Amino acid sequence: MAAASLLTQFSDELTALVDAAKGFAGQITAENGRPVSGILWTQDAVVASEQILNDAPEYEVRISGQTLRATLAGRDPGTNVAVLRLQTAITTSLPQAAEARAGALAIVIGSGGETLSAQLDVIRSVGAAWESMAGSTIDRRILLSRRIGRDEGGPVLSASGGLFGMSTRGVHRTSLVIPASTITRAVTTVLEKGGVERGWLGVALRPVALPESLRPAREQRSGMMVMEVSDGSPAAKAGIVAGDIILSAGNLPAIRYGAVARQLGANAIGKNIPLAIARAGSVLNIDVTVEARPA
Repeated sequence: MAAASLLTQFSDELTALVDAAKGFAGQITAENGRPVSGILWTQDAVVASEQILNDAPEYEVRISGQTLRATLAGRDPGTNVAVLRLQTAITTSLPQAAEARAGALAIVIGSGGETLSAQLDVIRSVGAAWESMAGSTIDRRILLSRRIGRDEGGPVLSASGGLFGMSTRGVHRTSLVIPASTITRAVTTVLEKGGVERGWLGVALRPVALPESLRPAREQRSGMMVMEVSDGSPAAKAGIVAGDIILSAGNLPAIRYGAVARQLGANAIGKNIPLAIARAGSVLNIDVTVEARPA
């Protein structure tokens, strides 16, 4: 009997958390696009997963019992945060940020059509700050145990109702939480500037196998071949040409695109990045001054 009471109490408390989330979790719909989850971050700004939000001149946002119109304020692919500006501001009841710990319960909230969907999960692991493939710093590496489905972009709550952050899908279908602190930083910049500046070299790259004679180390078997160089780009100014193979960027092996992209965060703009490149069987060392990516 006592066990049944505890289970009932646990169930009721979870239900209460989901009911409270109706004040800040909702659904975003664009014309000819499927509905996606969103979070009311400020009185007139809603955040969503940038990688799944379609481009549209206008969006319909259903949140806090209201249906509102919104337009895109900007995107930050580095943190996977898109920000929509509501045409009408509404009161937000966003909970305080919660500290994520491995083994803690997590309630993943998402868009469920007329109402919200909820999934009980467990935080699999919590790591230090990390760099996304687009060169942005994510404050903590928070992994969930279960795969994220259509809930992506919705809030992830603690058992006490605090906000861990926003759910998203990473590489190899990992389920991640973008921390609330990272989202707040991205939202502030997007609302002020319409986006987040990223560094740019101006090259199109693809992985290529390296012959033994060009391997900087025995274990590095691949590099990134330059397929195209944009006119007037930092790479063009540094003398890089199509056919060059980048062996390392910033003294790190260039074994995949992310190894290069991670050197191009906002903090890299205006700085030199040393590149080791292979050209016609020889290895050259070239410094490239990173510029802001053109709008």
